[in-house]
Amino acid sequence: MSENGKQEAHTGKKSKGKILAVIIVLIALGALIWWGVGWWQTGRFMAETDNAYVRTDSVAVRAELSARVAQVAVHDNQTVSQGDLLIRLDDASYRDQLAQARAQQAVAAASIVQSQRQIALQQASIDQANAQVDAAEADVGQARQHLERSSSLAASNYGSRQQSEDDQTTLRVAEANLAQTRAAVISARRQLEVAESDVTRAEANLDAAGADFDYAQHQLDKTRIVAPRAGIIGNLQVKAGALAQPSLTLLQLVPIESAYVAANFKETQLERIRVGQPVNIHLDAYPNITYQGVVDSLSPATGTEFSLLPQDNATGNFNKIVQRVPVKIRFTGPQDALNLLRAGLSAVPEIDTRNLEPGNDTGVAHVNTPGSTQERRDL
Repeated sequence: MSENGKQEAHTGKKSKGKILAVIIVLIALGALIWWGVGWWQTGRFMAETDNAYVRTDSVAVRAELSARVAQVAVHDNQTVSQGDLLIRLDDASYRDQLAQARAQQAVAAASIVQSQRQIALQQASIDQANAQVDAAEADVGQARQHLERSSSLAASNYGSRQQSEDDQTTLRVAEANLAQTRAAVISARRQLEVAESDVTRAEANLDAAGADFDYAQHQLDKTRIVAPRAGIIGNLQVKAGALAQPSLTLLQLVPIESAYVAANFKETQLERIRVGQPVNIHLDAYPNITYQGVVDSLSPATGTEFSLLPQDNATGNFNKIVQRVPVKIRFTGPQDALNLLRAGLSAVPEIDTRNLEPGNDTGVAHVNTPGSTQERRDL
């Protein structure tokens, strides 16, 4: 090849290299511009942190009374529904208490029947006493008529004075009998009041026996420890034959549907975070699943304020550290992947802070600061 040919070939290669370099630069510049536009429109409004973990409102299941464990009906990591039997305690003594309460209830009911029959009997005694009063009143009337007749005859010398005195004595006896029968009526009525009070007392005893029965039944029901809600069994620490006490945790019940993310955002990220904003959540355990959620609430203080030993910066040694505020994020989907959530998993939430308030699609907060145009107009 001639010298001119070699030079032309070298020049052609340099031209192609320059064109390729220009194309690469243009592509990189276009990608940078594309990324910059995306960041300006969306990326700069995304608040993200890797200081976040999945949490659940786990339930510590404890016995409400002291008894031996007769049966453990579940095992670790088992899924249970609300109302399923978890643990059964020895219920022999509580069944005896229930039987005793049932017997006391029967005795109280029998006392009511006896008192009611006593009332009926006393009412019959009152009716009998009233009849005796009527008879005594008739005797008094008859004795008074005899006395009047004998007294009239004695005054006219047609009758003896002895007969008049006998009739007078008979009248007094009849009046005494009348007073006695009337007193008997009063006594019978007071005894009726006593019998009625016995019924009231017996009814109160029945109510007390019913309360004792309900309490004994409630205590017996406590020997069956059931799931207060649906969830997964964890940290099972009890075996059959162990002594269950109210102060001991038997197991933990973790309701998966209550899972949420506790994200600790920097204080510099809180300016645009609002309740209700959408969140994309990435879990290290499931990198191919993007969970959705919403901001549920923001903590009223930083994490250090609730620690056992809060920071005291009123000392000679002071280093400013960016504080973090816990933000609770509630899961909303995908529904078919929520059962994969486990407490303690690492999460990376990404909050879309473009919409600061309802109806404000631009993501700009309208706040009148001192010296603003609106405030100057008001002044």
